[in-house]
Amino acid sequence: MARKARLISEINSYTIILKASDDILFNDHDKQLFLETIKKYSNVLSYKFVAYNLNDNLLTFVLYDCDTPIDTTMRKIVVSFVSKFNLYHARQGKVFKGRFISLPAHSIKDVWDMVYDVHNLSSSKFNSAINYFENEFLNLECAKQFYGSENNFNVAVINRNNTDSLKSKIVKSKIKDTELVSYITREVMPIEELKTLPKSKLKRLVTEIISKTSASCRQIARITSLPLRMLWNLNKKNKTKEELNNEQE
Repeated sequence: MARKARLISEINSYTIILKASDDILFNDHDKQLFLETIKKYSNVLSYKFVAYNLNDNLLTFVLYDCDTPIDTTMRKIVVSFVSKFNLYHARQGKVFKGRFISLPAHSIKDVWDMVYDVHNLSSSKFNSAINYFENEFLNLECAKQFYGSENNFNVAVINRNNTDSLKSKIVKSKIKDTELVSYITREVMPIEELKTLPKSKLKRLVTEIISKTSASCRQIARITSLPLRMLWNLNKKNKTKEELNNEQE
């Protein structure tokens, strides 16, 4: 059976997950080696390393703004790490179970949320949430653009309170028209078919588009030719539901 094609990020940013083979547990030396490998290739392949959470059998991290295709990027990282891992442990063979998992980001907000999700997967001393702004392996310039200050980072990623106040600090927070067209076409359906859908299904898909891309109602109306007032009303209802859910929590 042919492999399923990877979903491509319009902003070339991904959460990556590498699972260790069943007979392997990564120790502190292995995790340190992996971080050094990621840092080494960040300059060679031009990507920004913005978060990680490394456990004994699972390596999870976020790469932002990759100039090189993600398959090529990961092939170089994995080959380099595996060769050094096998040499250190005097072994041969595969280190990872299957190919890597990649979760694409479709907006800067997605990247922002991925950083939060990765940091909160589990407790680990190899978690970049710890001393984030002093981490030698991360792209700290990018971190400062995202969060502005260490206090803002703690609010957004550690405490997760009042996250809306940080939106203005996210660089390039608006998705481009070309990115939005690409996302809808790839992940939803051809744009011209949206208008033919039943109203209930159309509302569900539009809600998903707004959630995944952070596009404005006006931008979606411009791209799809859907009525702007309908989109405004839908977005207003969604915000009301979110507020009610927050109050119940």
